[in-house]
Amino acid sequence: MKQWQLSQRILFLALAPVWAITILLTLMVVIVGMTEIDGALKERGALIARHLSSACEYGAFSGNREVLTALTQATMKEEDAQAVIVTDALNHVLAASGKPENIDATYPGAALQGKILKGKHSSFIFGMPIYQGTLAADNFDLIDRPQNEPTNKTKLLGFVYLELSTASSKQEKTLFVFICLLIGIAGTAGASILALRMSRDLTRPLSRLIDGVHSMAKGEFSTRIKADSGGELQDLEEGFNLMAAEVQNSHEKMLEVNANLEHLVAERTRELELKNLDLEYLSNTDRLTGLYNRFKLETILEEEHQRCQRYGSSFSIAIIDVDKFKSVNDTYGHSVGDQVLVSIGIILQENIRSIDAAGRWGGEEFLVIFRETSIQASIVIAEKLRETIANHNFHMISTLTASFGVTEYRHPDSILEMMIRADAALYEAKHKGRNRVEYKEH
Repeated sequence: MKQWQLSQRILFLALAPVWAITILLTLMVVIVGMTEIDGALKERGALIARHLSSACEYGAFSGNREVLTALTQATMKEEDAQAVIVTDALNHVLAASGKPENIDATYPGAALQGKILKGKHSSFIFGMPIYQGTLAADNFDLIDRPQNEPTNKTKLLGFVYLELSTASSKQEKTLFVFICLLIGIAGTAGASILALRMSRDLTRPLSRLIDGVHSMAKGEFSTRIKADSGGELQDLEEGFNLMAAEVQNSHEKMLEVNANLEHLVAERTRELELKNLDLEYLSNTDRLTGLYNRFKLETILEEEHQRCQRYGSSFSIAIIDVDKFKSVNDTYGHSVGDQVLVSIGIILQENIRSIDAAGRWGGEEFLVIFRETSIQASIVIAEKLRETIANHNFHMISTLTASFGVTEYRHPDSILEMMIRADAALYEAKHKGRNRVEYKEH
């Protein structure tokens, strides 16, 4: 449907609901009408059978076949009557008229239950029991009876069977269906004509609008369309013309500022680059100490790890923990503790090589990454850092110490294994009295 032309799509959308609704309504009317015709035939047959059962009580009781034959012959005068049979309680025929079918064992049960049987020759067979001294039972639920009415049957005398032909009802149904189809076709035709007219009234102005849009897309901003469709479509056409005028004015203004556009773009680009640099700095830097943050340190560790695996080189790391830092916060306050961390960050930055990386690992812990450095050289640098921290005069608290845990990359170490060894070395430094540098090679 997407490949269809606009006129075809609008026509389909207009006709499809009309046809669908007309077909559904026609089918509903046909189904209801045919059901009503069959229901009327069944109701009439049930009434005739009920009255015939009452009339046959005397004849069945006395065994007077002449009376029963007269009743069956009189019943045959009813419209669509095809056969009438009266039997005794053992289903032996007492009287019959017309061309009845053979009675089988299912007939009495159907008569007692009020069921309607289908005959072999396009007919309905209605059965009704004959009782002595009582009104015929309304097995077809045609008469409302009080709930407390006695229903005892003194004696079953026999059965009456009435066979009504369905030929005339079929003719009625055929005629009814034909009339419904004619009405449906006429209604569909009328609705289709209206849908075609509506489709044309919609298609023409929309086609003009589409042509105008295509012209505007080609850069013909002076395009205008004829606005004479009336109603909302004319409002749409006039709105298109107003929009085209605005676009033309905007285009002329854009031409005026186009000469300065490259300068503006370059200026904005420089501003964006500066902001990106600021963002990169903020994303990689610890806000308190100005050192690398943990995210940046993990990135450097991964890069060094991959380089050593590729080229067979080595690097070392040192985890640094400020001794008894909690007591500093508890005694002097967090602001003094923050200043201590800043001072240690400055010491680390000033006393490592330019190729090394120092950062805040978390809380009072710092991490130094020694690139292309053996564990012996790393221990020397760590001792220098420890002495510098221990000899530094911190504001308000005078002196402070730190413990170091050092380890070296050994193929095929993972980063996690290196960190576990460095943590173990740091724990050993703490356990041996703090203010120490310990290392773990394995």
